[in-house]
Amino acid sequence: MEEEKEVVAGRKRVEKRKHLLDSSSDEKASIKKAKRSGGKRKRPDPGEKTSDIQGMDPAEYEDIITQGRGPKKRRTRDCSEDEKKPSMKTDVQKNKDLQEDPGGSGCSGVRPTGSSTISSSIKERLLFHQVLGQGSFGTVMMAEDTVTHHQYAVKMIRKSSLLTENVAEYMLVEKRVLQLASESPFLVHAAFALQTKMHVLLGLQYESCGDFLQLLLTKGPFTINHARFYAAELVCGIQFLHAKGVIHRDLKPENILVADTGHIKITDFGLALDNMHGDRTATSYAGTMGYMAPEMLARKKYNAGVDWYSFGIIINEMLTSEIDYDPSFFPRSSSVKNIIEQLLQKHPAKRLGVHGNIRGHPFFRRIDWVSVEALKPTPPFNPDPNNITPSFRPFKIDKIEAAEAKSSITPAAQDMFRGFSFVNWETLNRTPAQ
Repeated sequence: MEEEKEVVAGRKRVEKRKHLLDSSSDEKASIKKAKRSGGKRKRPDPGEKTSDIQGMDPAEYEDIITQGRGPKKRRTRDCSEDEKKPSMKTDVQKNKDLQEDPGGSGCSGVRPTGSSTISSSIKERLLFHQVLGQGSFGTVMMAEDTVTHHQYAVKMIRKSSLLTENVAEYMLVEKRVLQLASESPFLVHAAFALQTKMHVLLGLQYESCGDFLQLLLTKGPFTINHARFYAAELVCGIQFLHAKGVIHRDLKPENILVADTGHIKITDFGLALDNMHGDRTATSYAGTMGYMAPEMLARKKYNAGVDWYSFGIIINEMLTSEIDYDPSFFPRSSSVKNIIEQLLQKHPAKRLGVHGNIRGHPFFRRIDWVSVEALKPTPPFNPDPNNITPSFRPFKIDKIEAAEAKSSITPAAQDMFRGFSFVNWETLNRTPAQ
């Protein structure tokens, strides 16, 4: 309780100091207002919502998809050859193993299958409507399963765009991570993946309560107890990914969704790296400015420590509504200040998460980790769902395929997507109430 009061007092002191500095200039005041409302962030995101297409039905949107028009948001994507080749080999081998032993441990209800099977068992069950977002390579649409009435956010991406930009491997990594994600409640799950001749599609859980950034802007800054709750759930999700050899590389509030239960789920694995076990490091540059670790910015070798640095920024943002860390917000001896500074340690080998036991840090001394893993603690806030009135119109995927057919994709290029399709029947067949 005393620590909470000291943090609040520190916040007031800093705000007062900022007010005195800013009051002399209307321009500075405007900049400050923009920063606190999220204007500070420069975060291009393929799935980012854009006002001119939000809520557009697929019938209106077909021209944009087929003609390649519309707003495009680029992300920093770069992958050296030494990272691509092992991952591609892993993908082919994993799909071969799953096909030979579909009931093996580690499948978690996810079954690979051919495009024709997907077409008959999945595609005919879906009604596509509202466009949720438009990115560099494709579209995110909302779809409803006519059998279970469950809603999905379906990412439809042109193969030609992935191949032209040489980023097909990122899509394959995202698909592999989503197959693993079904084992953790703190990651967004995929119900299915399918491919046509010209497109790949990923059907993800649709979370109607928006992302964590929206929650921060409406409810923040959080109290220490509230921040501790969400931080604990993020620790569980991050540690699960790292245990599976996955580095997210783009952790930020926009890539954390709020479920209708109030719990949170990490999403958007489009920049993730997999097969990052042991001492393996990467050198490619990816992520979002403001959340990127010093070693990433310096183009040095890095490992899972980049995710823990981003996590430290997120804790600071939860408590202060700012990305930049200001030590004067926190009392000198507080566990809050200590954990943030350990997570923002410039030397990755000394960074908490990579070094030491993060669950044993004093900041988490009140956390029952078994209870957290079981989703038993009550979330601090009851989220408000985004009200979207569906206007169902079957999405004419065949028409889009025909329009895209002029784009030539060689058999060798098509072979890159071999084994892409899968179905997670447990997620697909569950009812919305489950």
